[in-house]
Amino acid sequence: MCRNVLRIAARRWAGCILCGFILPMLIATFCLSADYRTPRAGESYATEVFGELAMAPPRDRCSVTALNLGLQWLPDAPSDYEVLPYGAFFLWRNKDNGRQRLRAVMAGLYNEVRYNATPSWSGKTELVMTLENMTIPTARQEFVEGVQIDQEELEWHRVHLGFGLGWRTPLFPAHQENALEVALTYEPGILLFIEGSDAVDDFRPPRDTYEGRVHFRVRADALERNIMELPHLGWAAGFDGFYGHRARWDDWGDGPVFGMQNGQDHRTWSMVRLFAVAAVPMPLGDSERNRLIASLYGGIGENLDRFSAFRLGGEPAGGEWEALSRPTVMGAIFDEFYSRSYAVANLEYRRELLFFCYLHLRGQLALVDRPRVKNRMLDWEMDLLPAMGVGITCGAPWNSQIEFGYSYNLGLLRERGGSSTFGASALTLAWSKEF
Repeated sequence: MCRNVLRIAARRWAGCILCGFILPMLIATFCLSADYRTPRAGESYATEVFGELAMAPPRDRCSVTALNLGLQWLPDAPSDYEVLPYGAFFLWRNKDNGRQRLRAVMAGLYNEVRYNATPSWSGKTELVMTLENMTIPTARQEFVEGVQIDQEELEWHRVHLGFGLGWRTPLFPAHQENALEVALTYEPGILLFIEGSDAVDDFRPPRDTYEGRVHFRVRADALERNIMELPHLGWAAGFDGFYGHRARWDDWGDGPVFGMQNGQDHRTWSMVRLFAVAAVPMPLGDSERNRLIASLYGGIGENLDRFSAFRLGGEPAGGEWEALSRPTVMGAIFDEFYSRSYAVANLEYRRELLFFCYLHLRGQLALVDRPRVKNRMLDWEMDLLPAMGVGITCGAPWNSQIEFGYSYNLGLLRERGGSSTFGASALTLAWSKEF
């Protein structure tokens, strides 16, 4: 009963925001002059809004320090995952016309750092250093048809360093992030495991192990972004290829759902993933204020298991150049799927309501390889997950930005009344403050 009330409240809340705030602004924008240019990221801009002078000062986009906080509410999810807070510090430093670059997402228990430096003697060849870690000190569960599998929960940690060589050259329109980058790194790491407290008595956790992986990476960014750092015009694309090997890897598991996992089958693994994004004007009407953003994501691997497979879920997205490479599944829990292959296609219509406020209407088709139960047996199945969503991105006081979004996924499974049924919704609120 309580969950039904929450679902109804979520949909009504989203509807009230759309009708009471966004719709009047949308109608008003059609009365504005067509002789207009959307302000670009980093540019200064001044205009009159509701009779008052509104100004955006110029920004140094080569040096960014920001705090990102958010909350995801999933009324249909398992109780432990209905409300999910998230947050991280974001650092970006681009010095000497791109010859030194640092990108870092830091949340303490999770960190992602990449540093590129080009010595004076090396031309366009770079030295590359990376760090990735996920060291959350709580057990994590997998999901099957929306049900949380506590009997096989496991606390696991991973840390990977990386070092190698890269190459970079600028691309048009020659903003600070517009470049073609290629890198090859070796990433030594460790995997550590602790059995979860709710795991069944005979559950066997994997052995701690060294894991080395080779990573080939390509990024190309030729996008212009608007004042809210959203893609406005152009394209971006990328590719990642991994080959990994574990020093020791025995059979593990033997839980009631996934059963015993053959260590030899997953000791050596490989995967590739790619993405492409394009932002274009609408063919009719005010093309500056009306944009279409299309994106495509795909991945496939061999010998992937719970610790090497693709992790797909409803994590927050963004227009920052590396965030564009991450696929999301609308309405899903963070990392809800560990998948051996996937394809995700997105199409978004975006309307500029004000120079600092944008409306998003989104559609998605995701094809995901996920575990399903057939005749009381677990099997993997390629399922189609269609979804739709609406969102708004606005500038806010104190040099900050707010994003609000609602999505509904017709292909996600959620447990209701003792059985799994299709359909799941999500509400997301995110706030970002730049210092």
